[in-house]
Amino acid sequence: MVTSAVAIISVATGRSGVRIQGEVTPQPEELLSNPGFEDPAIESATQLVRPQSWVSFTSGTPDWTGVSSVTARSGKQAAWLVSHDVPNFFQGIYQALPVTSGTSYQFSAYVRNDPARPLKGTSTGQLSIEWHDANQNEIGRLWGTTWGASLPATEWTRFELSGAAPSNSAIAHFVIVQKGEGQPVAGGAFLVDDASVVRVP
Repeated sequence: MVTSAVAIISVATGRSGVRIQGEVTPQPEELLSNPGFEDPAIESATQLVRPQSWVSFTSGTPDWTGVSSVTARSGKQAAWLVSHDVPNFFQGIYQALPVTSGTSYQFSAYVRNDPARPLKGTSTGQLSIEWHDANQNEIGRLWGTTWGASLPATEWTRFELSGAAPSNSAIAHFVIVQKGEGQPVAGGAFLVDDASVVRVP
């Protein structure tokens, strides 16, 4: 946990001084591993390789999730998800983390359309949290705001969702998903960087 420096303010009142000392609220602990997608380091501009510590999944189409060094919000790399033209396909990446029932968690990420090959048609992206019990049974799911072809390609947009782990939760999947919907266009892509999962006080 990173703690900010202590701020000290002294106020003079006549002969005596009042010394007020306050501590800035510490930053919450980051629960994700490789949240900036810096590993593995790639040598080409883009590469269809799974980011370290993330698990990839698909609906049966080839896995077109990878890493790009063309544009990053911070560091040198970002996650890169490239669309298929198969209606209703889905693919993505996630991390599975232990959670505590009743505790709230915030999942966020910065997203932008790939400037060279933005999303087209009905291809979309979304964040989600999937709650699982100790036997890996899904017991609940939260969905974030959907993005699509209108997502800016010139700036990063922050998306987030928060929720309390339901009763009997043991593990949560923090998911970045791409969906085809009805008329997806192959080759369109979006970038994701600076993902984050933190406990909410």
